[in-house]
Amino acid sequence: MHIQPLIQTALFDVADWEVDAEFGVFPQGARAKDAVFAPDQPPEPVISPKRRYLFKRSKKSYPDQFWGEVVAYRVGCLLGVQVPPAFAAWNSQTGHCAALIEWFYDGSEAFVMAGDFLQKMHSDFDRKHGTQHNLLDNMRLLRTIAYHKLLEPGWRQWWIDALLFDALIGNTDRHQDNWGFIFYRAGQETRCRLAPLFDNGTSLGHERFTSHIGNWNDGNYGRYIANGTHHVKWSLSDDIPLRGHISLLTRALDEWPETREATRAKLNFSSCELSHTIRDLVQLTATVPLTAERLTFMLALLARRLALLKELLQ
Repeated sequence: MHIQPLIQTALFDVADWEVDAEFGVFPQGARAKDAVFAPDQPPEPVISPKRRYLFKRSKKSYPDQFWGEVVAYRVGCLLGVQVPPAFAAWNSQTGHCAALIEWFYDGSEAFVMAGDFLQKMHSDFDRKHGTQHNLLDNMRLLRTIAYHKLLEPGWRQWWIDALLFDALIGNTDRHQDNWGFIFYRAGQETRCRLAPLFDNGTSLGHERFTSHIGNWNDGNYGRYIANGTHHVKWSLSDDIPLRGHISLLTRALDEWPETREATRAKLNFSSCELSHTIRDLVQLTATVPLTAERLTFMLALLARRLALLKELLQ
């Protein structure tokens, strides 16, 4: 079932928002980010009063990369998967444009990255590059947590949804610290659920400059999409790591065939609906805008990947 996205009507200015004393400079990841609190009276109702948000900038090489977070959120809503709400924002004092991403857990909860657990499973786990990150180990971890009755049900569908979403947006960065668990108290007991699909900016062809892809034909698009790979691989034992977006999803669906019908249902929309759900973003006035050329490229990639996924799940 589709999720109704939160739609902003203007760029948000965070210059006067309170900087979070605890997470003021957020260290995780490759892109500069700050944590800020929304004001008591937000500029638009899509912003939650006093809630913590992440002001996440682009890599310097790709100044419009932050738009990918906003587009990915809208696409996630269309798929019906949980993605933290993301908006376009800027800081009028610094001039920086960024994605403004709603914090996905509150003060009574604790987030633990999957990498924390995987590092305990493998003493030599490569936490910096995640070269050992694989789905078979992820399954072992999730089965163990579920066995002890800590984890909410549905982890197989969660991973299928993650692979489907990442295949559609072309995300290459679902590493061991870009998914994890939210722990909370349920009466006298501790429980956890899988976090929404966060950190989605390394996707949607962000690294391709629009001046270089204006004359792309179907062959160029086909090769680019075929070369797309997930960060996670299927297992450590494969001679040739299985990590292509479509091939990895295919393997996971074969492993969990009971998820196929629900996954097919998530693709019950057209490329026209994809366009409709994000096209308004080009109307937002920003010093680093989402240009018509960038939007056209994103939509071309999304339409082609959607067709491939529908063919897989027909």
